[in-house]
Amino acid sequence: MPSLKLPRYFQRLTPAVLLVSAFLITVSNAAELTDLYQARVAAGQSQPQWQKQALQDVLVKLTGGEAVFAQPGIADALKNSGQFVVQFQQVQQDGQPQLLVTLDGQKITRLLQSLQIPVWGPRRPDVLLWLTERPVETPQFVISPEHPLRKALLQQAGRYGLSLQFPLYDETDSALVNEAASWGGDWALLQQASGRYQATEVYNLLFDQLTDASGLVQFRLTWQQLVDGGVQSKELLNADAMALAQQFCAELAAAQASRYAVRISASGDTAAGSLQLTFDGVSSLSDLVALRQLFSSMLTVRDHQLTQYQAGQAVLQLQLAASPDEFYRALSLVKELTPQPDAVAPEAVSADTGTGEPATEAPAAENPVTSPVQSSGELTDAEAAMEAALAGGQTDPAVAAESTLPLSAGQNSASAALVISSRYLFRRQ
Repeated sequence: MPSLKLPRYFQRLTPAVLLVSAFLITVSNAAELTDLYQARVAAGQSQPQWQKQALQDVLVKLTGGEAVFAQPGIADALKNSGQFVVQFQQVQQDGQPQLLVTLDGQKITRLLQSLQIPVWGPRRPDVLLWLTERPVETPQFVISPEHPLRKALLQQAGRYGLSLQFPLYDETDSALVNEAASWGGDWALLQQASGRYQATEVYNLLFDQLTDASGLVQFRLTWQQLVDGGVQSKELLNADAMALAQQFCAELAAAQASRYAVRISASGDTAAGSLQLTFDGVSSLSDLVALRQLFSSMLTVRDHQLTQYQAGQAVLQLQLAASPDEFYRALSLVKELTPQPDAVAPEAVSADTGTGEPATEAPAAENPVTSPVQSSGELTDAEAAMEAALAGGQTDPAVAAESTLPLSAGQNSASAALVISSRYLFRRQ
């Protein structure tokens, strides 16, 4: 992923402004996994054992499952896992001694890239789980955070790098949906109640137990999901109730990784091309810092450059490290960016020939200032224009509230159409 290049006008800022900018960057990335390249392993193992376990745990989060261990080249990496360890420290969890191990993210990414194994980046879809159990006859919401199944789901979510959340089950929720509606799979009501949580995906989980003719007790977890207007469901059975949490999370991680993991092209490979995108709502220097930091953290973007600026609007040229479809799928998880419905999808420009034009150009300004893409530390015309505009106190152009495209309540990313646009509204979270 590219490093953030700061032009000269960033360097002329006072320390106080730089401190505020750094704080804003931290806030804007709060939704990303912060422990993607960390693992907690049991203490008391030999050094080769805990190093191998730590690398295995990180590879599971980066690829969405254990299938990566069967890939050629991974076995050799696991035999030499110590080369990926950056640091470790002793910690306690639930009274048990553990090692918190930090691994070299760039080195692991290069390994997966060289083996052409798709990499799942730090941004993960928010998944809302409505969890209802039926211990006897009457179903009831699983409200307590201490419920064993709920705790097991969160534990397994941490293992796979999933972003799970549960409803508050407060008065607002109870006014829209109750246990009977959840158990009966009333998705009209579930959609209404889910809207406030702004989750990317919504699942309805039903937990109960069955007894067969021989008297054997089996626990059952049924998951439901609304896809393309229809309800998809699957039953998971296991004699161990907690194993159901592992089964569900493993299947969810595999499904999400198949959609969002990307094959990163080699640094010299220009086949991915480039895109030029326009962003409204960039009204301050800290806005620009936060916007560019978003793209610096994306595996699908190799480089980015400001090419045009006018009051409240920035145009960036993005050099892609993956296919445009993979880029836009990753971009759909960036909550700070909302596609504008009146913009037409740009075409990827071939970087090796330099030919091809975007399908739409940036909205014309009265006197826009543009500059060619360049990666030097010099102050470009576009950056100079931004500095002048900010110094002159220009404000954002008005953006109509109805111009955004919010995700429908309860709509799942697996069924939502991939939105491809050339223009986005930027709002810091």
